[in-house]
Amino acid sequence: MVQSWLLRLRRWQCRYDPGGVDIFGAKLLASAEKDGLPVIGYFAVAVGSFLMILALLVLIVFGFRHGRVWHERIPVLMLDGLKTGSREGRAFQLAVVLVLVLVPIYGIGRSMVVANEGVICEQTPPGAAAKHYPGGQWRLINLPSAENQLRLMASDTAAGVCGDGGVEISWYTPLVFGLLPLFVVILFATWIFLLLRRPAQEPTSPHGWNETTRLK
Repeated sequence: MVQSWLLRLRRWQCRYDPGGVDIFGAKLLASAEKDGLPVIGYFAVAVGSFLMILALLVLIVFGFRHGRVWHERIPVLMLDGLKTGSREGRAFQLAVVLVLVLVPIYGIGRSMVVANEGVICEQTPPGAAAKHYPGGQWRLINLPSAENQLRLMASDTAAGVCGDGGVEISWYTPLVFGLLPLFVVILFATWIFLLLRRPAQEPTSPHGWNETTRLK
């Protein structure tokens, strides 16, 4: 039954989309050699931003609920019982921030630059030359108006030819390529604020002593 369904899906795909394997504009598999590095960068931005948003949400919740200083507001990974206030503990927490937060965010930014270098090709009816929009203009955030399908291609794609490589881009592309990374930046700034915020003052009695101290 499953095999029969997959066969019908493949026949429908070959009939209506002979130029590539696109599902909502995303290829099942992308090849840097066939599709070009800009397509790989485009997917890296989408997937990396989504995963980074999930990670930052976890960090924000943890930083809001735990700790009185910055190194206590970062989850301890792999080393249970680590004294984060020690010199080694603070160095370890900084390494966690560098490897698991700063490097991925840099990777998202770098992938945006790579994807931006790709050529945007407008597929035209048979017999007409394809329209090309050169890369480097951040058109993935503000797509050119077109009557036909737009595809993100390799930066060295010849003018007038679309071919069967690249990936389809449409109305959702500015959301994936622009809004998701912007959300990552906002969440990152929020997390940094929570890390560096001053600890809440403990409640004091009208007589001037600390309530928690008096209860002890």
